[in-house]
Amino acid sequence: MATSAPGIEKHTILGPFFRISPLQPEVTREYFAGPKTMDRRHIHTSQEALRLTLQAHQTDLLDIVNRFVRASPESRNKILDWFAYIVNSNHMRRALRPDATQLSSDGFLMNITVVLDGLCEPFMDATFSKVEKIDINYLKRHPRVDIKEETKLNGDQNASDEYYKEEVPGTSNFISEVFFLTLAAHHYGSEATNSMLKTLDKDIKYLTDKIVQLEAERPKFVNVSSHSVNIDQTSLASFESTNNV
Repeated sequence: MATSAPGIEKHTILGPFFRISPLQPEVTREYFAGPKTMDRRHIHTSQEALRLTLQAHQTDLLDIVNRFVRASPESRNKILDWFAYIVNSNHMRRALRPDATQLSSDGFLMNITVVLDGLCEPFMDATFSKVEKIDINYLKRHPRVDIKEETKLNGDQNASDEYYKEEVPGTSNFISEVFFLTLAAHHYGSEATNSMLKTLDKDIKYLTDKIVQLEAERPKFVNVSSHSVNIDQTSLASFESTNNV
């Protein structure tokens, strides 16, 4: 599956369907063209309409994925490979300054996260009755989720390499695969989106404050410009008088 992170949502079979989201810029511009001048009731109505539409769409996506999962072992492994390729291609979404042009979109990854959450529902019940089916040795058994380059909290890279060098025989069950894929999807998907939202909010507040400051200082610049024009006119008149003499 040789395609870039942004290309996954455009050039794979399921990609364009998962890309549909209110978080896409074109949808935002259509429904909230002038958020500062829009009536609050209109904004609320638009938000509710988009929320309900998105929920219905995500339900359809989960149904499609479930059909792939239940069709055959081969199709189940292929859909798991597709999810793994997505999360492994978007590690840089958690970077300090991620380049959005080299990564999948927020809307795409939010849909991925929600669908994987749906696959977890059968074994993540309120009593955690099936939690023991999650294999704690998953990351030592040729995992689909790549954590090699991730920051380790309780050891350095050498200690990590030494630990994971010892492989555990056997294969991981479907529950373990889905659980760790969902964990990765939240890390690179919803959590990365929340982090970007906080950064965007700070940038908007900073720029808004700067605009207010510049507007407050506008009269100063106008007066300086007028004074400069008067000086230029005086100098020109003096220069012409000297030449006439």
